[in-house]
Amino acid sequence: MSPLRHLYLIPVAWAALRGGARAGGLLGLMAGFFQVPLVLPAIERAGLTGAAVEGLVSLALPPAVGVIAGMLRDESRARAGRLAALLEIEQCLAREAPLPVRLDGVAAVVRRGLKAARVGVLVGTTGEAPALGSAPPGARLAPGSAADWSLTTARPVRSADLASDARFTLAGPAAPSPRRGLILPMDAGAGTVGVLALEWQGEVAAGTDAAAAEIALHLALGVENARLTMRQRRFAGELEDKVAAATRRLREIDQAKSEFLSVVSHELRTPLTALEGFAELLLTRAVPPERAARFLRHIHAEARRLGRIVAELLDLSRLEVGVSPDLKREPIDLAAHVERQLELFAGVHPGHRFSWKVEGPLPAIRADRDALDRVLQNLLSNAVKYSPRGGEVRVAARAAADGLVELRVEDEGVGIPARDIPRIFDKYVRIANQETASVRGLGLGLSLVRALVEAHGGRIEVESEAGKGSIFRVILPV
Repeated sequence: MSPLRHLYLIPVAWAALRGGARAGGLLGLMAGFFQVPLVLPAIERAGLTGAAVEGLVSLALPPAVGVIAGMLRDESRARAGRLAALLEIEQCLAREAPLPVRLDGVAAVVRRGLKAARVGVLVGTTGEAPALGSAPPGARLAPGSAADWSLTTARPVRSADLASDARFTLAGPAAPSPRRGLILPMDAGAGTVGVLALEWQGEVAAGTDAAAAEIALHLALGVENARLTMRQRRFAGELEDKVAAATRRLREIDQAKSEFLSVVSHELRTPLTALEGFAELLLTRAVPPERAARFLRHIHAEARRLGRIVAELLDLSRLEVGVSPDLKREPIDLAAHVERQLELFAGVHPGHRFSWKVEGPLPAIRADRDALDRVLQNLLSNAVKYSPRGGEVRVAARAAADGLVELRVEDEGVGIPARDIPRIFDKYVRIANQETASVRGLGLGLSLVRALVEAHGGRIEVESEAGKGSIFRVILPV
């Protein structure tokens, strides 16, 4: 009959696999009781013979198999439940929603999985305001609570009764049963990112601590991934904005270069046409001496203009490749230098008034004479060109602190809108204005002025208001 008695293991194993350790153990005990009338009388008659020992084994085997198989089944189900909960937590963290809303979903999953009365998930450190999610929702981080203590110290908390634990201040009314607490710092290896706080009323199921620790670790990893994703999205958005801005800037530069080539062609063609025309008149016709002299003066002026354009283009090519202007410094009397330039401009532009003022003793400076000429000529030329209705051009100089001198050029022209001031020193840039639409220029003057001034170790500043004129300040070291 021994082989037949072992057939009891089949329903016991089936009950354990379907209902767990409790069902398997119960059915195993019933199977054992069915064998008691066979085993115990045999022991009373013959004592502990081999057959009697085999009977005792058959008696104890069904409960043991039921309990062990049921425990394995329960552990397997619990692990599968934890894996499902972890996947659901990852889905909650990956949602497109504010972080507290996502943490509420995470807390609900953890509460359901660990059968807790309350769950709180805090993300943050002591140096920042933490984001909080809870189940039931609506919780807050109370100062002096166990979660606050764990967040501050980065240490876990296991308390048999939070209400009687002297370390914490417990909010809420006292409960008849112990309020057991488990607070775990969430650390994935790179530092604490927050805490997972759990609370139970009464007894806690075995293995809950290990399951909670596993969830806290996965939560830390999930929070880090969520933060990295948010940071990556923010970086991608910023990068996209920068690429769009750079693309717009490249288009502007490309358009400016096209306009620049058009202007250069026009600027070169004009003096070349004049040179060719006056030279042809002198070669093909008998011209009176006074007219010939006038033609030669025109040829000389256009040749100088052509040379100035070529010089600006050469300077531009050097700046494009990052070569600083070559300076030949020598002592220069700034006052006399400025007066000479103002006399030349006053003779050529009778529609404008020029004033010159030296504010106090002015020291001599060491500078490149040609570079200083070009700085003054460009600033004075702009003051005249962008004052189409005439007006006064005021030039002043003074000694500044720390061995510096300041040269100021002020006009009463059309001015520069505030949004365009940062662009005026860029190459090819000309600020559009109806009053100055016919003004010639390559859009290089101020760019070259800044390069020459900075090559001397100085700087240039501008103040302007649309419709009220501009003030350019050149600060140079003595």
